[in-house]
Amino acid sequence: MNNNYLERLFIEELNSEGEEIVIRGSVFLRDQILSKLEPETYELAFQDWKNQRKQQAIDTANQILEIADNKQRFHKLKEIFRRNKLTPFIGAGLSMPSGFPSWKGFLYEVQKESGADFPIFEEHIHKGEYEEAAQLLFDVDEGHLQEHLENQFGKSPNLGELQGIICRLPEFFKETIITTNYDDLLKKIYADQDIHFDQELCGIDAEEFKKLFGEGYRILLKLHGTFISKNKRVLTQDDYQRHYSEHNILRTCVMESLFSQSLLFLGCSLDKDRTLQCMAEIVEERGKDNLPKHYAFLSCENLSDKERTTRRKVLQKSNIFPIWYDGDHDESIEALLELLNDGES
Repeated sequence: MNNNYLERLFIEELNSEGEEIVIRGSVFLRDQILSKLEPETYELAFQDWKNQRKQQAIDTANQILEIADNKQRFHKLKEIFRRNKLTPFIGAGLSMPSGFPSWKGFLYEVQKESGADFPIFEEHIHKGEYEEAAQLLFDVDEGHLQEHLENQFGKSPNLGELQGIICRLPEFFKETIITTNYDDLLKKIYADQDIHFDQELCGIDAEEFKKLFGEGYRILLKLHGTFISKNKRVLTQDDYQRHYSEHNILRTCVMESLFSQSLLFLGCSLDKDRTLQCMAEIVEERGKDNLPKHYAFLSCENLSDKERTTRRKVLQKSNIFPIWYDGDHDESIEALLELLNDGES
Protein backbone atom coordinates (compact mmCIF):
# COMPACT_ATOMS: atom_id res chain seq x y z
CA MET A 1 0.00 0.00 0.00
CA ASN A 2 1.26 3.49 -0.85
CA ASN A 3 2.65 5.25 2.23
CA ASN A 4 1.87 8.78 1.01
CA TYR A 5 -1.21 9.62 3.04
CA LEU A 6 -2.90 11.91 0.52
CA GLU A 7 -2.23 9.50 -2.32
CA ARG A 8 -3.74 6.69 -0.27
CA LEU A 9 -6.91 8.77 0.15
CA PHE A 10 -6.94 9.58 -3.56
CA ILE A 11 -6.61 5.90 -4.48
CA GLU A 12 -9.38 4.90 -2.07
CA GLU A 13 -11.69 7.51 -3.61
CA LEU A 14 -10.73 6.54 -7.16
CA ASN A 15 -11.38 2.86 -6.53
CA SER A 16 -14.71 3.57 -4.81
CA GLU A 17 -16.18 5.17 -7.94
CA GLY A 18 -17.54 1.88 -9.23
CA GLU A 19 -17.35 -1.89 -9.07
CA GLU A 20 -14.06 -3.73 -9.50
CA ILE A 21 -13.03 -4.43 -13.09
CA VAL A 22 -12.89 -8.18 -13.76
CA ILE A 23 -11.35 -9.59 -16.95
CA ARG A 24 -11.36 -13.38 -17.38
CA GLY A 25 -11.48 -13.87 -13.62
CA SER A 26 -8.71 -11.39 -12.78
CA VAL A 27 -9.56 -8.31 -10.69
CA PHE A 28 -8.08 -4.94 -11.64
CA LEU A 29 -8.28 -1.76 -9.57
CA ARG A 30 -8.83 1.61 -11.23
CA ASP A 31 -5.71 3.20 -9.80
CA GLN A 32 -3.55 0.33 -11.05
CA ILE A 33 -4.99 0.53 -14.55
CA LEU A 34 -4.63 4.32 -14.74
CA SER A 35 -1.13 4.50 -13.23
CA LYS A 36 0.22 1.70 -15.46
CA LEU A 37 -1.43 2.59 -18.77
CA GLU A 38 -1.60 6.39 -18.43
CA PRO A 39 0.92 7.48 -15.78
CA GLU A 40 0.80 11.14 -16.87
CA THR A 41 -3.00 11.16 -16.70
CA TYR A 42 -2.83 9.52 -13.27
CA GLU A 43 -0.43 12.19 -12.01
CA LEU A 44 -2.55 15.02 -13.43
CA ALA A 45 -5.67 13.53 -11.83
CA PHE A 46 -3.89 13.23 -8.49
CA GLN A 47 -2.62 16.82 -8.61
CA ASP A 48 -6.09 18.08 -9.52
CA TRP A 49 -7.59 16.08 -6.65
CA LYS A 50 -5.03 17.55 -4.21
CA ASN A 51 -5.73 21.09 -5.40
CA GLN A 52 -9.47 20.62 -4.96
CA ARG A 53 -8.98 19.10 -1.51
CA LYS A 54 -6.74 21.98 -0.46
CA GLN A 55 -9.21 24.59 -1.66
CA GLN A 56 -12.06 22.85 0.15
CA ALA A 57 -9.94 22.80 3.33
CA ILE A 58 -9.13 26.50 3.00
CA ASP A 59 -12.81 27.31 2.49
CA THR A 60 -13.61 25.33 5.65
CA ALA A 61 -10.87 27.13 7.58
CA ASN A 62 -12.19 30.54 6.51
CA GLN A 63 -15.60 29.54 7.84
CA ILE A 64 -13.96 28.50 11.12
CA LEU A 65 -12.34 31.92 11.40
CA GLU A 66 -15.81 33.49 11.62
CA ILE A 67 -16.30 31.85 15.04
CA ALA A 68 -15.88 34.20 18.03
CA ASP A 69 -12.65 36.24 17.74
CA ASN A 70 -10.73 33.62 15.75
CA LYS A 71 -9.84 35.77 12.74
CA GLN A 72 -7.43 38.28 14.25
CA ARG A 73 -5.89 35.65 16.50
CA PHE A 74 -5.26 33.37 13.53
CA HIS A 75 -3.62 36.19 11.56
CA LYS A 76 -1.21 36.72 14.47
CA LEU A 77 -0.51 32.99 14.58
CA LYS A 78 0.21 32.99 10.85
CA GLU A 79 2.79 35.76 11.27
CA ILE A 80 4.60 33.62 13.84
CA PHE A 81 4.40 30.56 11.58
CA ARG A 82 5.87 32.49 8.65
CA ARG A 83 8.84 33.52 10.82
CA ASN A 84 9.40 29.81 11.59
CA LYS A 85 8.95 30.50 15.31
CA LEU A 86 6.08 28.09 15.96
CA THR A 87 6.57 24.69 17.60
CA PRO A 88 3.77 22.09 17.53
CA PHE A 89 2.74 20.42 20.79
CA ILE A 90 1.02 17.14 19.92
CA GLY A 91 -1.54 15.41 22.13
CA ALA A 92 -3.38 12.08 22.07
CA GLY A 93 -6.15 13.44 19.83
CA LEU A 94 -3.86 13.14 16.79
CA SER A 95 -2.95 9.49 17.44
CA MET A 96 -6.50 8.29 18.03
CA PRO A 97 -7.51 7.97 14.33
CA SER A 98 -4.67 5.44 13.95
CA GLY A 99 -6.11 3.22 16.67
CA PHE A 100 -4.43 4.55 19.79
CA PRO A 101 -6.61 5.29 22.82
CA SER A 102 -7.40 8.57 24.50
CA TRP A 103 -6.02 9.04 28.00
CA LYS A 104 -9.48 8.46 29.44
CA GLY A 105 -10.15 5.44 27.22
CA PHE A 106 -6.83 3.88 28.19
CA LEU A 107 -7.57 4.20 31.92
CA TYR A 108 -11.00 2.60 31.52
CA GLU A 109 -9.46 -0.30 29.60
CA VAL A 110 -6.89 -0.93 32.34
CA GLN A 111 -9.52 -0.71 35.06
CA LYS A 112 -11.59 -3.59 33.64
CA GLU A 113 -9.34 -6.38 34.95
CA SER A 114 -7.37 -4.43 37.53
CA GLY A 115 -9.39 -5.19 40.64
CA ALA A 116 -9.47 -1.48 41.48
CA ASP A 117 -12.54 -0.12 43.27
CA PHE A 118 -14.73 1.01 40.37
CA PRO A 119 -16.81 3.69 42.19
CA ILE A 120 -13.62 5.39 43.43
CA PHE A 121 -12.01 5.07 39.99
CA GLU A 122 -15.07 6.49 38.22
CA GLU A 123 -15.32 9.37 40.65
CA HIS A 124 -11.76 10.37 39.76
CA ILE A 125 -12.59 10.16 36.06
CA HIS A 126 -15.75 12.25 36.36
CA LYS A 127 -13.78 14.93 38.20
CA GLY A 128 -11.10 14.91 35.50
CA GLU A 129 -8.59 13.52 37.99
CA TYR A 130 -6.78 11.25 35.56
CA GLU A 131 -3.51 11.32 37.51
CA GLU A 132 -5.34 10.07 40.61
CA ALA A 133 -7.16 7.39 38.58
CA ALA A 134 -3.82 6.18 37.18
CA GLN A 135 -2.33 6.17 40.67
CA LEU A 136 -5.20 4.00 41.91
CA LEU A 137 -4.59 1.50 39.10
CA PHE A 138 -0.84 1.55 39.76
CA ASP A 139 -1.26 0.94 43.50
CA VAL A 140 -3.64 -1.96 42.96
CA ASP A 141 -1.61 -3.74 40.27
CA GLU A 142 1.51 -2.04 38.91
CA GLY A 143 2.31 -4.89 36.54
CA HIS A 144 -1.16 -4.87 35.00
CA LEU A 145 -0.93 -1.14 34.29
CA GLN A 146 2.52 -1.43 32.72
CA GLU A 147 1.48 -4.36 30.53
CA HIS A 148 -1.45 -2.37 29.12
CA LEU A 149 0.78 0.64 28.55
CA GLU A 150 3.19 -1.47 26.49
CA ASN A 151 0.40 -3.29 24.63
CA GLN A 152 -1.59 -0.17 23.79
CA PHE A 153 1.14 2.35 23.01
CA GLY A 154 3.93 -0.01 21.98
CA LYS A 155 2.06 -1.40 18.99
CA SER A 156 3.53 -0.45 15.65
CA PRO A 157 0.95 -0.25 12.85
CA ASN A 158 2.14 -0.18 9.25
CA LEU A 159 2.54 3.27 7.76
CA GLY A 160 -0.14 2.39 5.22
CA GLU A 161 -2.62 1.91 8.09
CA LEU A 162 -2.08 5.28 9.76
CA GLN A 163 -4.90 7.79 9.55
CA GLY A 164 -5.57 11.44 10.14
CA ILE A 165 -3.78 14.76 10.08
CA ILE A 166 -0.84 13.36 12.06
CA CYS A 167 0.27 11.76 8.76
CA ARG A 168 0.66 15.22 7.20
CA LEU A 169 2.53 17.00 10.00
CA PRO A 170 5.90 16.83 8.16
CA GLU A 171 4.39 19.05 5.45
CA PHE A 172 3.74 21.82 7.95
CA PHE A 173 6.40 21.41 10.65
CA LYS A 174 9.93 20.27 9.89
CA GLU A 175 11.79 21.22 13.06
CA THR A 176 11.29 20.41 16.77
CA ILE A 177 8.15 18.52 17.83
CA ILE A 178 6.89 18.27 21.41
CA THR A 179 4.45 15.59 22.51
CA THR A 180 2.95 14.09 25.63
CA ASN A 181 2.13 10.88 23.70
CA TYR A 182 3.84 7.63 24.66
CA ASP A 183 3.62 6.08 21.18
CA ASP A 184 6.25 6.26 18.42
CA LEU A 185 4.00 7.48 15.60
CA LEU A 186 5.71 10.84 15.13
CA LYS A 187 9.17 9.34 14.84
CA LYS A 188 7.92 6.80 12.32
CA ILE A 189 5.97 9.30 10.20
CA TYR A 190 8.84 11.79 10.04
CA ALA A 191 11.38 9.10 9.18
CA ASP A 192 9.14 7.96 6.32
CA GLN A 193 9.37 11.50 4.91
CA ASP A 194 13.16 11.33 5.30
CA ILE A 195 13.08 13.88 8.13
CA HIS A 196 15.20 12.64 11.02
CA PHE A 197 15.47 14.19 14.46
CA ASP A 198 18.91 15.21 15.69
CA GLN A 199 17.89 14.22 19.21
CA GLU A 200 15.04 12.29 20.81
CA LEU A 201 14.69 13.40 24.43
CA CYS A 202 12.63 12.20 27.37
CA GLY A 203 11.25 15.10 29.39
CA ILE A 204 12.23 13.81 32.82
CA ASP A 205 15.97 13.78 32.02
CA ALA A 206 16.21 16.34 29.20
CA GLU A 207 18.74 18.59 30.89
CA GLU A 208 20.20 19.54 27.52
CA PHE A 209 16.87 20.50 25.94
CA LYS A 210 17.19 24.25 26.55
CA LYS A 211 20.66 24.36 24.94
CA LEU A 212 19.77 22.18 21.95
CA PHE A 213 16.43 23.89 21.35
CA GLY A 214 18.07 27.30 21.49
CA GLU A 215 20.75 26.23 19.01
CA GLY A 216 18.17 25.12 16.47
CA TYR A 217 18.55 21.35 16.65
CA ARG A 218 15.62 19.29 15.40
CA ILE A 219 14.32 17.56 18.53
CA LEU A 220 11.55 15.09 19.28
CA LEU A 221 10.76 15.87 22.90
CA LYS A 222 8.58 13.23 24.54
CA LEU A 223 7.58 15.36 27.49
CA HIS A 224 6.11 12.51 29.54
CA GLY A 225 8.44 9.77 28.34
CA THR A 226 7.61 6.48 26.68
CA PHE A 227 5.65 3.29 27.27
CA ILE A 228 8.82 1.28 27.93
CA SER A 229 9.47 1.73 31.64
CA LYS A 230 7.95 3.34 34.73
CA ASN A 231 11.33 5.02 35.25
CA LYS A 232 11.07 6.78 31.89
CA ARG A 233 7.54 8.14 31.95
CA VAL A 234 5.09 10.44 33.76
CA LEU A 235 1.75 8.71 34.29
CA THR A 236 0.55 8.52 37.90
CA GLN A 237 -0.10 11.19 40.50
CA ASP A 238 3.20 10.35 42.21
CA ASP A 239 5.01 10.70 38.85
CA TYR A 240 3.51 14.13 38.24
CA GLN A 241 4.25 15.38 41.73
CA ARG A 242 7.84 14.16 41.51
CA HIS A 243 8.69 15.38 38.04
CA TYR A 244 6.77 18.67 38.07
CA SER A 245 8.28 19.77 41.38
CA GLU A 246 9.97 23.17 41.50
CA HIS A 247 13.56 21.92 41.38
CA ASN A 248 13.11 19.00 38.96
CA ILE A 249 14.53 18.85 35.42
CA LEU A 250 11.08 18.68 33.80
CA ARG A 251 10.11 21.97 35.43
CA THR A 252 13.37 23.92 35.45
CA CYS A 253 15.08 22.75 32.25
CA VAL A 254 12.16 21.82 30.01
CA MET A 255 8.90 23.58 30.85
CA GLU A 256 10.48 27.01 31.21
CA SER A 257 12.31 26.49 27.91
CA LEU A 258 8.97 26.03 26.15
CA PHE A 259 8.44 29.76 26.59
CA SER A 260 11.39 30.61 24.34
CA GLN A 261 9.00 30.65 21.35
CA SER A 262 5.32 30.09 20.61
CA LEU A 263 3.67 26.67 20.80
CA LEU A 264 0.66 25.40 18.86
CA PHE A 265 -1.33 22.76 20.74
CA LEU A 266 -2.87 20.13 18.44
CA GLY A 267 -4.96 17.20 19.67
CA CYS A 268 -4.73 18.39 23.28
CA SER A 269 -7.80 18.81 25.47
CA LEU A 270 -6.03 21.26 27.84
CA ASP A 271 -8.59 20.52 30.52
CA LYS A 272 -7.36 20.07 34.11
CA ASP A 273 -3.94 19.41 32.65
CA ARG A 274 -0.75 19.39 34.76
CA THR A 275 1.27 20.86 31.90
CA LEU A 276 -1.25 23.70 31.69
CA GLN A 277 -1.02 24.25 35.44
CA CYS A 278 2.77 24.38 35.32
CA MET A 279 2.68 26.87 32.45
CA ALA A 280 0.27 29.08 34.42
CA GLU A 281 2.69 29.09 37.35
CA ILE A 282 5.55 30.15 35.07
CA VAL A 283 3.42 32.93 33.56
CA GLU A 284 2.53 34.20 37.02
CA GLU A 285 6.19 34.18 38.08
CA ARG A 286 7.64 35.81 34.96
CA GLY A 287 4.74 37.99 33.79
CA LYS A 288 2.62 37.35 30.70
CA ASP A 289 3.94 40.44 28.90
CA ASN A 290 7.49 39.05 29.04
CA LEU A 291 6.59 35.73 27.41
CA PRO A 292 5.49 34.66 23.93
CA LYS A 293 1.87 33.76 23.31
CA HIS A 294 0.90 30.16 22.67
CA TYR A 295 -2.06 28.95 20.61
CA ALA A 296 -4.39 25.95 20.50
CA PHE A 297 -6.90 24.57 18.02
CA LEU A 298 -9.79 23.57 20.30
CA SER A 299 -13.32 22.31 19.79
CA CYS A 300 -16.13 24.51 21.07
CA GLU A 301 -18.82 22.03 20.05
CA ASN A 302 -21.48 21.81 22.77
CA LEU A 303 -20.00 24.83 24.59
CA SER A 304 -22.19 27.83 25.28
CA ASP A 305 -20.77 31.32 24.72
CA LYS A 306 -20.37 31.65 28.48
CA GLU A 307 -18.55 28.32 28.80
CA ARG A 308 -16.27 29.21 25.90
CA THR A 309 -15.41 32.54 27.53
CA THR A 310 -14.67 30.81 30.83
CA ARG A 311 -12.32 28.35 29.11
CA ARG A 312 -10.55 31.16 27.27
CA LYS A 313 -9.88 32.96 30.55
CA VAL A 314 -8.44 29.80 32.11
CA LEU A 315 -6.18 29.19 29.11
CA GLN A 316 -4.96 32.79 29.11
CA LYS A 317 -3.45 32.22 32.55
CA SER A 318 -1.00 29.93 30.72
CA ASN A 319 -0.58 32.43 27.87
CA ILE A 320 -2.53 30.07 25.60
CA PHE A 321 -5.04 31.57 23.18
CA PRO A 322 -7.63 29.29 21.55
CA ILE A 323 -8.77 29.17 17.95
CA TRP A 324 -12.14 27.46 18.15
CA TYR A 325 -13.74 25.03 15.72
CA ASP A 326 -17.11 23.28 15.91
CA GLY A 327 -16.79 20.59 13.24
CA ASP A 328 -14.97 17.29 12.90
CA HIS A 329 -11.73 17.22 14.92
CA ASP A 330 -9.31 16.01 12.23
CA GLU A 331 -10.96 17.83 9.32
CA SER A 332 -10.97 21.12 11.23
CA ILE A 333 -7.34 20.86 12.30
CA GLU A 334 -6.27 19.89 8.77
CA ALA A 335 -8.23 22.84 7.34
CA LEU A 336 -6.62 25.32 9.74
CA LEU A 337 -3.14 23.95 9.03
CA GLU A 338 -3.73 24.25 5.28
CA LEU A 339 -4.72 27.89 5.73
CA LEU A 340 -1.76 28.47 8.05
CA ASN A 341 0.58 27.08 5.39
CA ASP A 342 -1.10 28.82 2.46
CA GLY A 343 1.11 31.57 1.09
CA GLU A 344 -1.70 33.51 -0.56
CA SER A 345 -3.84 34.36 2.46
